[in-house]
Amino acid sequence: MVPMRDPDDQDRKRRQPKMRRRQRTGSRIVDADERPQRYARDKSVRIGMTRVGKGLFARRRYPAQTVIGEIKGEIIDDPHYGSDYCMNVGNGQILEPEAPFRYVNHSCEPNCEFDVFDLPEPRKLNRHRRVFLISLREIKPGEELTIHYHWSAASAIGCRCQSPSCRGWIVDPTQWDTLMARLAAKGTP
Repeated sequence: MVPMRDPDDQDRKRRQPKMRRRQRTGSRIVDADERPQRYARDKSVRIGMTRVGKGLFARRRYPAQTVIGEIKGEIIDDPHYGSDYCMNVGNGQILEPEAPFRYVNHSCEPNCEFDVFDLPEPRKLNRHRRVFLISLREIKPGEELTIHYHWSAASAIGCRCQSPSCRGWIVDPTQWDTLMARLAAKGTP
C-alpha cells in the first residue's frame, strides 16, 4: 500500500524561495528567509473540497470549548474593507485570514466560533489583537469545521449549508427582519 501524499506539502515546496529575495510585508521590507511561512502547517486540520468550494476539516478529535488554532492574517484598519474571506474583529478592524483557517465555511448550526483577544506581546508594552477558532461542541476527526458568519442584511446571500435548521440566508439572526423587509421591497421571496 502506497501512502497518500498531502497536496498541501507539494504546493508548499513549490512556493519556497529558491534564492534569497527581499519582499514587502506590511510596512517593512524583510528578507524572504526571515519572513514567516504563509501559514504554519497545522497538522490537526486539513483543507478539502465541499459542495460550496474549499473547506476546513478536523484531523483529530476536539472536545467542546477547545482552541483549534489561531486565525492569522493581515489586520486592516478600514471598516469598509471587504473580501470573500475577511472577518470583522471589532474596533473598525478587519482580519484578512491566511490559510488554512480562511476556508472555514458558514453553517446555520456551526460547530465552532472565533473569539478575538487583545493579548500582550512578549517583552513589549503594547497589546496585539489575536483571533482563535474555538470548538462549540465535540468535533470528530473528518468533520468539517464551520462558523456562523453573522453577516448584515445588506451583505446577506443564499445559504447552502443544508443543516436541519438552515434559514436559507447567511445573515445575522438579529438582522433577519431587516433582510425580509428588504426582500419584500424588492419583490423577492
